[in-house]
Amino acid sequence: MPSPVRIRRLRWSLPAGVLLLMITGCSLLRPDTEPRVIEEPDLPPAVGSQAQIEVEIVHPPIVVVPAPEPEPEPLPPAVYSHRVAIVLSGRQPSYESVAHELEQVLEDYSLYDLSDRSQTVRNVFSSIADEKATAVVAIGLRAALSARALSEVPVVFCQVFNVNENDLITDTVKGVSAIPPLSLQLKAWKELDPQLQNVGAIVGEGHEDLIEEATQAAEELGLGMHIKVAGSDKETLYLFNRLVPDIDGFLLFPDNRILSRTVLDEILGYASRHHVQIAVFNESLLAMGATLSASSVDADIASTIVRVLDRFENNKGGLLPAITPLTAIQIRTNKALVQQYGLDEAGTSPESIAGAL
Repeated sequence: MPSPVRIRRLRWSLPAGVLLLMITGCSLLRPDTEPRVIEEPDLPPAVGSQAQIEVEIVHPPIVVVPAPEPEPEPLPPAVYSHRVAIVLSGRQPSYESVAHELEQVLEDYSLYDLSDRSQTVRNVFSSIADEKATAVVAIGLRAALSARALSEVPVVFCQVFNVNENDLITDTVKGVSAIPPLSLQLKAWKELDPQLQNVGAIVGEGHEDLIEEATQAAEELGLGMHIKVAGSDKETLYLFNRLVPDIDGFLLFPDNRILSRTVLDEILGYASRHHVQIAVFNESLLAMGATLSASSVDADIASTIVRVLDRFENNKGGLLPAITPLTAIQIRTNKALVQQYGLDEAGTSPESIAGAL
């Protein structure tokens, strides 16, 4: 059991935060970046500008024949017994809830909060070295960046969407996806609305893997996928307005580099007026006009982290992908919009968890 001297227990309170904190993270726009100033173009970009990369797939409905199931890997222990240091970027509820689930699957752990001003970041990692932790779990961008720079043991991070921009991945630093599998989300969306044909999305630079995942998932369901790359929130709004005539659904990625409160409000309002469904990664946005939320499951995040820790412990870290995907998704819907659009809500109740990969 964890040493009472080492562990700093969290107060599991959920204070109300500003809206941008509510809509950030492993769900939509969790704060995985430090505040930054974005230079925004005064005029819409030229049609041929490099920022307007479009990946478009338009296919007729197809029948997908599932591939043979691969041999499953042995499951890691239900409880990870080696000493682990959990490092939080701050006390956001989304971070605390993941830490709480980690407590259920880690037998020997200590917990540190980088927003605690009583000690410096260097002192935190000095304490981690002194306690001879075998690994660090970093929750949020600040914790991930600090662990990459200062940890002497392997690091597994989560709740970070913009991984490539922050150059986090090394041989001993690996991540867990910030969002649930897009294949599960699009499948649930298609079940909710069998008439769904064309989906749009806008994301910032550095998400080529995400674009590939989205286009492949859409192709398997016979959906048209229209993805554009933006460099600012104003460009996001400009590109969104151009997408609307060609789509009946919009996938809102949690990229806070290209979204602001004002632009978010305009997107949701414009989509509602034009009967375009919006799918998000945080249920808090349902009240603002989103149709569907597809959230990650905290227990799934914790168990995925344990699988990565187990690979490191067994000297298989070199075989790990940069980002390990999650396996479960929780679907919630906006009841009023479901009725307004005449959608089929069977199987998407607020308590439902759609599938495991």
